[in-house]
Amino acid sequence: EAMSAIQSGKRPMACKKMMDKGEWEYMPQPVLDSLSPKEDGSGVVRILVHGTLKEATTQEALQRGSVNCIVVMDEFVNGSDLVDIVKHYRTVSKLRTVGLLRMHQIYSRWYPSVCSEPFPNQVFLRNCSLGVSGGKHMARAVSEVETLYLQGNLIKDGGVKTMAAALAANDNLNVLGLCSEGFGCLGAQAIATALQSNTRLTLLDIRGNDITPEGCKEIAYALLRNPGTRLQYLFMDTKYGGIVKGEWQGLLRAFKLRFALEEHTF
Repeated sequence: EAMSAIQSGKRPMACKKMMDKGEWEYMPQPVLDSLSPKEDGSGVVRILVHGTLKEATTQEALQRGSVNCIVVMDEFVNGSDLVDIVKHYRTVSKLRTVGLLRMHQIYSRWYPSVCSEPFPNQVFLRNCSLGVSGGKHMARAVSEVETLYLQGNLIKDGGVKTMAAALAANDNLNVLGLCSEGFGCLGAQAIATALQSNTRLTLLDIRGNDITPEGCKEIAYALLRNPGTRLQYLFMDTKYGGIVKGEWQGLLRAFKLRFALEEHTF
């Protein structure tokens, strides 16, 4: 099998336990916060070469001991295969955290209160080349995890629309990051539709996307139409404002005031 994989150009799946904590510096703070204080790396598995669920079940690093966290750095990820692996190990190994990332900026400063308690089920994908199709597959993870954080995978409007549809019908996800994913007003409008009914999400990060003022307005109005929203943090590019600890800021706040004025007028 190894020889045929080499001949076909496909690299065989490879994993290892992250016993060297020097590697942990590239893991974002939410992932680190989810690990047990006694974690020594034996429960943290790094996937060096991604593969299918069938291949994953042959990996000693995944089969030996508990699997508390899965990490992928600088590696192409197939969205469908990834969700299958997450679902499998959440069931058989009581998987607590899944972190898929590329060595990139760490956003620990944004999570002082959101991460005061560890998240038991997390997925982080950064620069994993998902594309629109992979983004649609990742929408299946919305019902599997409590934190889903994507960055730089270019799932675009098409992937975000599918993600938003899953979000609207789901009461499991607490934190959603869709940073630098290449979507615009259409994606923002899809997110707004989901926010109009979602009563679970507490943090949403959509920085690095050209959502346009119109998209910002749609999100503001959707939140104001949802009395049950629990969203306390909304991170957008500076020109659009946002929400921090429940306080509305910038253009988003301006739309909130306009909405209140319109409601009062009519």
